[in-house]
Amino acid sequence: MLKHATRILAALSITVAALGTGAAQAEARPTPNGGICYQAHVQDIGWMDWKCDGEWAGTQGQARNLEAVRIHVNAPSDVFKVCAKAHRSNYGWDDHYECASNNHEIQIGTTGTVGFYNPMEAMRVYFDTTPDSPQGNAYIRNDGWLSGPRYFVNNWLVMEIGSTGRGLPMEMFWIK
Repeated sequence: MLKHATRILAALSITVAALGTGAAQAEARPTPNGGICYQAHVQDIGWMDWKCDGEWAGTQGQARNLEAVRIHVNAPSDVFKVCAKAHRSNYGWDDHYECASNNHEIQIGTTGTVGFYNPMEAMRVYFDTTPDSPQGNAYIRNDGWLSGPRYFVNNWLVMEIGSTGRGLPMEMFWIK
């Protein structure tokens, strides 16, 4: 009984934390239709519905690893570009990053392919323009919501969310 009550309180605190950090959950959509949209591939579930512009993607209170992420850009022009790469358990940062411009999507991480299963612990998202100063956050198992540093590299704003070197997988995240 005590374990059940503890789990309920933990799930409630995750929800309150998500709302307090600016993340919002909205109705599911089959295709992306926001400014920046993303889709989570979750352990034992697979691809979940698209979320956009600050909605959280993934699961809460289920201890399921985030395995891969798709990011889709719906920009007013082809000028805006987003790139990303994953930090995976027992692997580290991917060697390269994937980039998407208007009406395109990218995928980072792995989807449980035999021999390649490595939960995502963090991601770096690169923005080539910063009209509204992008934000994001990740929920890390046993640690809560955690956003990392933001910095510029060759005129790109780089945002890191999640944690590295601690072996703690991401369970959900949001970007806006």
